[in-house]
Amino acid sequence: MKGAFLLLLSIFFVLGTLLFLNAQNDLKGIDMDSIISVLESHKIDHFIFSNSRGNKFLVVPRFGARILSVSVGGENLFWTHPDILKGQGGQRSWISPEGGAKGFIFKPDWKGNRDFSMLDPGNYKVAIFQENEHLALQNAFQTTSNDGKEEYDLTLTREVRHEEDPLEEDPEFEGAKYDFLGIDFVHSLKNNSDAAYDNILGLWCLIQIPPQGTMIVPVHEVEREAWRDTYFEPIPDEFVKSNPDSFSYYIHGSQRYKVGVRPESAQGLICYFSKTKKEDYFMVFMTFPVKPEGRYVDRPRPEQQTNGDAIQLYSHLEKDALAFGELECQSWALDLKPGGEQAFPIKTYIYKASFDVLQKIGKKLICPQFDKACLFNK
Repeated sequence: MKGAFLLLLSIFFVLGTLLFLNAQNDLKGIDMDSIISVLESHKIDHFIFSNSRGNKFLVVPRFGARILSVSVGGENLFWTHPDILKGQGGQRSWISPEGGAKGFIFKPDWKGNRDFSMLDPGNYKVAIFQENEHLALQNAFQTTSNDGKEEYDLTLTREVRHEEDPLEEDPEFEGAKYDFLGIDFVHSLKNNSDAAYDNILGLWCLIQIPPQGTMIVPVHEVEREAWRDTYFEPIPDEFVKSNPDSFSYYIHGSQRYKVGVRPESAQGLICYFSKTKKEDYFMVFMTFPVKPEGRYVDRPRPEQQTNGDAIQLYSHLEKDALAFGELECQSWALDLKPGGEQAFPIKTYIYKASFDVLQKIGKKLICPQFDKACLFNK
């Protein structure tokens, strides 16, 4: 009898473990309602913006003022860490450069990270709030550059509003079936000190997305010199394809590499195209200003004397629910005089539809030959 009981207990344990592992895997696409439930149960303040189609985005001040998730057609199309209380994922602000003499994220020897908790998660306060219309969050922080020559005293402000669908009145798309969410996002950096930060810092926005899709970057000329991959391990050759007016990069998610696109080549747009859990398709893309002749300050460790990149894309190296990719855009170096403030505006557009409809949208809004672009894992 005792042996039978122990056997039954072992079976229950194995079944419970399998159910837990399956639940963990399902968390890769955790929806916004589940995230909100966790936030509410822990009394964590959050803001929900909903458009006329019922699609939403969620902002959490406590988690670096991130847009932690979106809900488009009922699905969260951003990557959100399965442990919600870690406050990771979604869309966030960063400061460039990460490393080097003027950076403060990587350590001076590039081996590991410094404490950047003053930036992320930071201590963001509500500066402006109009329900479902406008939210501005501010975080003041201080730190020192790696070379010890700059005492940074900064305020980072993140503002969000709805962005209209550019296809709403377009007769080409009358009757087309798709879900849409647009976000008008502006972040700005203010110098609170009496010293000038003369073109040494920039603003950086990134969106974390589920992997196994294609990053498409329109460029002025399709030349190999438009991009480099010397930040981490090189991107495998088979994960890069040249298109008539863009490059395609595969976001693996469990293999690490980063690609940077030079400002003189960038068109101010980066797009991610992938399947949803329901086996239709979605695209997330950001538009932003680029200065082709500008100074950009984030660059690979071995290339610190070169100009930085206006666009970066990243594939992370963890597995399963912790795998993700990033689409990233950078501002040029900001001229921050004492008391000065400069902003970097970005518009984010998210569409969810059938493959054919998204191809048509891509040709209209991404690049004219979007239908000829290589799409990995179609």
